[in-house]
Amino acid sequence: MSHTFALLMPVKTLALAKSRLTVPQPDQRAPLMRAFALDAITAAARSRAVAQVYVVTNEADFEVEGAIRLPDEGDGDLNHALHHASLRVRLLDPATGVAAMCADLPCLSPTDLDTALAAGMTPRWFVADASGTGTTLLAAGPGVDLDPHFGPGSARRHELSGAGPVRVAVPTLRMDVDTESDLEQASKLGVGPHTAAVLEHRPAPR
Repeated sequence: MSHTFALLMPVKTLALAKSRLTVPQPDQRAPLMRAFALDAITAAARSRAVAQVYVVTNEADFEVEGAIRLPDEGDGDLNHALHHASLRVRLLDPATGVAAMCADLPCLSPTDLDTALAAGMTPRWFVADASGTGTTLLAAGPGVDLDPHFGPGSARRHELSGAGPVRVAVPTLRMDVDTESDLEQASKLGVGPHTAAVLEHRPAPR
């Protein structure tokens, strides 16, 4: 790999995210979602392959060290938001690749992200989640349209759009958290400090 990446991380409205993840009280959802995102941002900012992390969100308090906040211009559509954000960062440095990564990766390691960004054998490539159906990372080399197709069944749709699947072992990058079982698996891999702090004070689900 001879280039680095501008990494886009979209963050949805925190209080409405992850409806399948059990929380004892509704107001406990946002702090947990924020912690997931902050741990993923922290890990991504430490990646040698990432030139700059951009958090694509209209949520407040994401002006954090190592990341630049961009407005969500997708009008509720994640792929439109990523398209607009990718155009913005391309203008800043056309020689940099662009990647988009989920923010619900609390156990992400910089090494796994480095490995995935170096593993592309096609102009665009992606990492499927642990289930094999979703996508946790989509990357495009310099001058290549990101062309995101996130959403249900996105792994298949990204492959049909011409992106190559990454086959390397990157377990922390595949472990996105949608359910209580996912969170248990992520905890076994080792979550970051923000998530650990929230979980420490989180009542056990009934």
